[in-house]
Amino acid sequence: METFIKIMGVIVALLVPLALAYINNKLAHLKYSHESKNEFLKLAKDFEEKEIENQSTLYKDRFAKSLFNIDTLTYEEAKFFCQYENADLWVKEYAKIRTLIKRERDEVGRITRLIVKHHWSRPVLGFLGYILFASIGFIPFVMMNKFIGLVVEAYNKGIPLIIFIITLIPLASLYLGYFCLRYVEKYGESKNFILDFYKYAFRVDTDVT
Repeated sequence: METFIKIMGVIVALLVPLALAYINNKLAHLKYSHESKNEFLKLAKDFEEKEIENQSTLYKDRFAKSLFNIDTLTYEEAKFFCQYENADLWVKEYAKIRTLIKRERDEVGRITRLIVKHHWSRPVLGFLGYILFASIGFIPFVMMNKFIGLVVEAYNKGIPLIIFIITLIPLASLYLGYFCLRYVEKYGESKNFILDFYKYAFRVDTDVT
């Protein structure tokens, strides 16, 4: 029994500091979350104030970045999405494919509509490029024995440049193939975003400052 009590004492001595650290961490996290929510509420309120329109473009852009916590967002983009319910969700998804989206504007520069920037032929060419470059890149794996033979032959002849070239071409092709495939994927994401946005986004306010 005495041994058991000693063991329990050691266990308690080890667990109590861990429990206290966990509780303190939770309390700090809750405090930070509460303060963050209050700060975001204040930012949202300030964003709706008329006076913000009198500020410089730089100020308004930085304010928009702080409001949604997205470094690439501009004030006009934020103002556009704030016309819709659940703007945070749409802005978060928009930021992922922003470079592939074209922003149509009115005569004073306000964003009126979002469309996919590139024609559908671009992803088709991207997919064809992927097939071409991937085919070149996988040649050494398909013809492994011949590829190794060329490397050994070039090495025996003392021509390291040949080894470098026949190694670089497949690697570069694989990289370009991956780049083409990523473009096709991003184009698909941007297309789906536009379709989903205009299908599901609910416009709640047409008079956002």
